Amino acid sequence: MREALLMNLKGFSALQLQETIDEGIASQEETILVGLGVLFEQYYNSLDVTTKNQFLQQLSSLL
Repeated sequence: MREALLMNLKGFSALQLQETIDEGIASQEETILVGLGVLFEQYYNSLDVTTKNQFLQQLSSLL
């Protein structure tokens, strides 16, 4: 599933990706969370330790 999602999004511009994410969130479909989770995983794993800590601080402030 991860690979299929990433293949479907491959080559998307930042605007296309934003539109896809915004539409998915607006739909309020639980299944979209799986796709967003895959994107989250890719992003999180790409961060260096300092940036990851800053990101986690930002996330924790939302809770």
